[in-house]
Amino acid sequence: MRVEAGQVAVVTGAASGIGRAMVDAFVARGLVVVLADVEKEALERAVAEVSATGATAEGHVVDVGTPDRLEVLADHVLSTYGRVDVICNNAGVVTSRRPVWEQSFADLEWTTRVNFYGVANGVRAFVPHMVRAGRGHVVNTASMAGLSTIPGGGNGVYSATKHAVIGLSETLAVELARAAPEVGVTVLCPGPVPSRIHDAARNRPASLVADPPATEPDGLPKPDFGLELQKVPAEVVAEQVVDAIESRRAYVVTAPDIVPLAKARVDALLSALAGEARNRGNAGDAARWGVRTTWEAP
Repeated sequence: MRVEAGQVAVVTGAASGIGRAMVDAFVARGLVVVLADVEKEALERAVAEVSATGATAEGHVVDVGTPDRLEVLADHVLSTYGRVDVICNNAGVVTSRRPVWEQSFADLEWTTRVNFYGVANGVRAFVPHMVRAGRGHVVNTASMAGLSTIPGGGNGVYSATKHAVIGLSETLAVELARAAPEVGVTVLCPGPVPSRIHDAARNRPASLVADPPATEPDGLPKPDFGLELQKVPAEVVAEQVVDAIESRRAYVVTAPDIVPLAKARVDALLSALAGEARNRGNAGDAARWGVRTTWEAP
């Protein structure tokens, strides 16, 4: 679909980072934009900046992990503007990088609540309106961590939620292809982007304060979490998102150095499947399925 004046976009996590850049990209094309964020002061500042350009924008303090707040927002958008054309389920958080066995349950609960439930709640609140209208586009923010296992490990909970967002988005796309073919789905898988996500604890609920990390057993080495990847400005990512909406692309990968990481994971999976086929004497089946029977390093 074309992204154009007169349409209405809703963006969660809209007060900073990628969300804020998407707001600007939509405003530049004449859209009405509804900003949702849990951080009240930053949200008010963003709405004031956008409104000062002459654009129509409004802000709502919303905890995306609370389903009825997004349902109320969807009802408001429909009653006020009569339509919703784009929903960007973008809000996300990350905790400190630790081995999986050191991640607290509070980390697990908070990260899942925002990163996965927040996306699912946004889909549940807004997509029914798109299906009835027979038009629109859904953008769900995952991460490169949903396409690959970060070398050295670190923050498996975050990675798990982003894998879940990709799975949800792919399933949603299959369902909409039957129920409402004109409603598109894009899953955004960014690598490093200058933003405040690593300061997400500023918005962490007091009820989900992190537990102290567990003490490591003697002699167990710390994983090496070092990884250098190309940083892409949020404004560039936002333009990639708009292009993906207009070209109905299923995935946005923001930088080329993410691709080898994703390929390594897929290659390892295909290699394992081929090994299973050989073990079961089904090498012919493996070939018919397109599964390689030899390992090729990325």
